[in-house]
Amino acid sequence: MNRKEQTEKFTSKALLFLVVFFMVMLFGSALSAQVIDENNKKMDKIAKKYKFKNFLKETYKDIFKYSTIYASYNESSPLFTPDRYFVTQAGDVIDVTPEKENDYLVSIGIRKIARMDYENKENRFYDGSEQNLSLQSNVGSVKGLEYLLQFQQGKQRGRDFESQRYLVRYIANYWMAKAEIQRNGLINLDYQSADIRFRLPVLKKFSVSIGAAVRTHLPYGYSPIEEYLAPDDVFWWDLAYEYGFQDIGYTIDYDFDGEPDSVDWYWVNADGERVADTDLDFRRNDYTDIVNDYNNRELNAIGTLGTLSGVAGLDFYHYRDKFWLHSWASVYPKHKHIYGNEEFSYESFIGKDDWLDFNIGVVTGWNITKRLGVFTEYEKTRFWDKNLVYLKAGLNYKL
Repeated sequence: MNRKEQTEKFTSKALLFLVVFFMVMLFGSALSAQVIDENNKKMDKIAKKYKFKNFLKETYKDIFKYSTIYASYNESSPLFTPDRYFVTQAGDVIDVTPEKENDYLVSIGIRKIARMDYENKENRFYDGSEQNLSLQSNVGSVKGLEYLLQFQQGKQRGRDFESQRYLVRYIANYWMAKAEIQRNGLINLDYQSADIRFRLPVLKKFSVSIGAAVRTHLPYGYSPIEEYLAPDDVFWWDLAYEYGFQDIGYTIDYDFDGEPDSVDWYWVNADGERVADTDLDFRRNDYTDIVNDYNNRELNAIGTLGTLSGVAGLDFYHYRDKFWLHSWASVYPKHKHIYGNEEFSYESFIGKDDWLDFNIGVVTGWNITKRLGVFTEYEKTRFWDKNLVYLKAGLNYKL
């Protein structure tokens, strides 16, 4: 091999070596970059996962910190009622006193409500009977989230009832929002509302708010039984027949002269059992249940209605150790039906859209001397044709 051939051979090997070297470097660099990139992705994923877990943890703490879950059962003897007896035409005495059962109340709930300065915890434990009037105001003891989720079931004065209240409120510096579901089985108040307002603090003690509220509700103002009995050819006993009751007429001879002096009817149920000896006895007892069931059935068939209302609020809060005053008012002066059968809206029932719904309240206390003090708590709510009133007043004298 001559020098030229050796030079060409060396040159070709050098070129091959350089090509292989650069390929290895490029592959190694790409591999290293891929490894670094994968490592960075893993680190980012771990960081994001940590941040998300930390976010969930902080959110959980913010929502449930200072909240209380409670459950309670209360039972007591019913109010005394005199025994009731019915004497038939034949002289038989029948005890018609309603069966007396103990009143009871089961409460289950969770609450996170910051007490105002004037509010003391009534009991060592929560039992669901607490009255927090400040929940209806548009200012709170603290800014932020508050809530009350409560379910109750019980019997009062022989009447079974079920009540639910779910309330969530958030108060910020210049706005507030509140959502509430209330089903009060004792007064047949059933509605849901969502309320959002702009809020303007004035001179630290006053607060003015304005906004809108959406409320869904039953067809208040409409009475199905009145409509049922409106036609001249329909009588009250027709409804009793529809529920399976039957009346059997009989005559009464007061002077025993063999001639009937009066006519009445006794009633039997669908099973043929005698439930009342006169029309009056039947209307006082069984027919009341029939009417209630019929009204509820017809109202439920109509379904839920929705109303959009303008709302304005005014709040005042002053607290000192010797005297405090917390007062508020929320008024709903203008309304618009937005959901459900408009024929049964409250607007159609009263013939206008500017009726006044409101909630007002006052809580005040005054330590007149070191020993003598007076207090008052008052709240009134009027929504549609439903009214709720709460009043407590008194004085304390320390011996």
